Amino acid sequence: MGQPASRRIFIDFVVKLLLILAVIGGGVALLYYNKDNTVYFKQTQGQVAGLLELNGALQKTSHAYLNFADGDTTQLDSLKKYRKLIPQSKKVLASFVSANEIYNHDAVEIAKKLVEEEDFYTIQLELSAHAHGNLTPKLAFSDKIGSTAPLITQLVKLLRDDLKNRISLNDSFYERLGYLVIAFGGLILIMVVVLYNRSQRSYRRQLLHDKEIYEAKLSAQAANNAKTEYLGMISHEIRTPMNGVLGLSNLLLQGTLSAEQREYAKTISNSAESLLRIVNDILDFSKIEVGKIHLDATSVNIRALIAETFAQNLPPSTPQLSISFKVDKNVPNAIYCDPKRLKQVLLNFLSNAVKFTEKGHIILECAVIDKDEFGKIRLGFVTKDTGIGIAEDRIKQLFKPFVQINQSTMRKYGGTGLGLNIAYNLITMMGGKVKVKSEVGKGSVFTFFITTNEAVEKKAPKTIKEDVKLVLDDKLSTHYPFKILVVDDNEINLMLIIKTLGKLGYECKKASNGQIAVDMVKQEHFDLIFMDMQMPIMDGTVATTEIRKHYRIYEFPVVVALTANTLGDGKDKCLEAGMQDFIAKPFKPAEIEEVIKKWAPKIIDYKSKHQSN
Repeated sequence: MGQPASRRIFIDFVVKLLLILAVIGGGVALLYYNKDNTVYFKQTQGQVAGLLELNGALQKTSHAYLNFADGDTTQLDSLKKYRKLIPQSKKVLASFVSANEIYNHDAVEIAKKLVEEEDFYTIQLELSAHAHGNLTPKLAFSDKIGSTAPLITQLVKLLRDDLKNRISLNDSFYERLGYLVIAFGGLILIMVVVLYNRSQRSYRRQLLHDKEIYEAKLSAQAANNAKTEYLGMISHEIRTPMNGVLGLSNLLLQGTLSAEQREYAKTISNSAESLLRIVNDILDFSKIEVGKIHLDATSVNIRALIAETFAQNLPPSTPQLSISFKVDKNVPNAIYCDPKRLKQVLLNFLSNAVKFTEKGHIILECAVIDKDEFGKIRLGFVTKDTGIGIAEDRIKQLFKPFVQINQSTMRKYGGTGLGLNIAYNLITMMGGKVKVKSEVGKGSVFTFFITTNEAVEKKAPKTIKEDVKLVLDDKLSTHYPFKILVVDDNEINLMLIIKTLGKLGYECKKASNGQIAVDMVKQEHFDLIFMDMQMPIMDGTVATTEIRKHYRIYEFPVVVALTANTLGDGKDKCLEAGMQDFIAKPFKPAEIEEVIKKWAPKIIDYKSKHQSN
């Protein structure tokens, strides 16, 4: 895969930084070089100009003197004037002396000759003044006249030659600098191309990596969808025969049986319930994985819910094992939560405690942890037991799916290893957290809380004890004489529903698919239809839509969905198709009775209003 990303970024940064520093350093060096050259050129040009000016003043002075010496008295004033220019022009010689350059010696010689020549002119002017304009012939001419000019001319030539050499060197420098800049620019271009190509390769690798991740995600999603569909199909295939087992065993228990026969029937029913719990755990786990579990919050009497959980789902206390619960007085009577899911969480912890505790005690404690100014309540639950306990290094594995603390536990106590994982996820959805403390051989303490609000108290539901028999009302058809149609492609399900309705006093008609049901509805009037969802030729949703088109009334007849698929949005699809209620397979005979009682008033009201029609 090459260098790590952080190292590549650091190398790119260092390379770019060095390039930038090189450019800045070159610019600074060029500025200093130009500054030195500029100072030298200005100074030298100034010296040349000063020397030329001095030489001009000397030449004018000597020329005026020679003319004056020849007898041209009119040149006296010019001589005096030009003589005065010499001291002003000779200041340039000081620059050579103060700068301590290589031309100091030449400047000193010029200065010496200049002093001699100046002194000569001065003496001659003084003599001229005493002689009233007549010069002494012996002093009229001298080798000092014009003796300084050749030295000045020679120095000017040296300075100009030096300037030419400097200019030539400067031109050579800029030429080399030009080549250097071109080479440096080429190097930068190469580096930029290299860095660009490397970044492009890195970018392509990243794109390829992202594409692989995306394809893997799509593949995982497709596999997950396939798994979900498969579980839905398996759910339907398992629940359909279980519907017959549970339903017929319940019907059997309501009949006249000997003690032995009743025990057998009860065992069949309990075994089917155990199998159904395992199937439900697998389906709940799958729903959580795909995010299809939604909480339906409603007002719940928490004390009644806990009491109902203990009464209906847990064994009674024995001298060896005490099973109890305690609700603190600060807990409000009613809270907002999903009662089904909260009860499922409590049962998971309590059932585990019962499974792994042979003697001692199991206790559930409920109390308010805190309450904020907005009314949010953190309601805490603690399950304590004196069971086998859990090793500390195994506690972190508890809430992972399909995990048992060890193989011996699985062999002895059984279970799918999904219950605690489902409970953990449901608690998280309720805004809570879970903690576990345990010691091998001494028991475990499971602590969790949910976030909720206090609700308006409703009438507590009646607790149904396990030993009370549910006997169907065989006079129900007398109170509600409805015409009922049952639609299901499974012969066992058809038989179960018809037998159940027969126990209630109804003689109903049946159809094996949706198309037959639609044809029967068009020929005959029905008040209530029990409609299976998945059928050949025409399924339940399409059949319901066709029935609604025929009646052109949403409320009548009442269509109740029967489905073995509880994974996904099956219930929503039923309601969208025009069905009014939903019963999940496997169902109990009492559920059929309850749904008839629930919709009977609306059916009667409709029939009374439209009797004449």
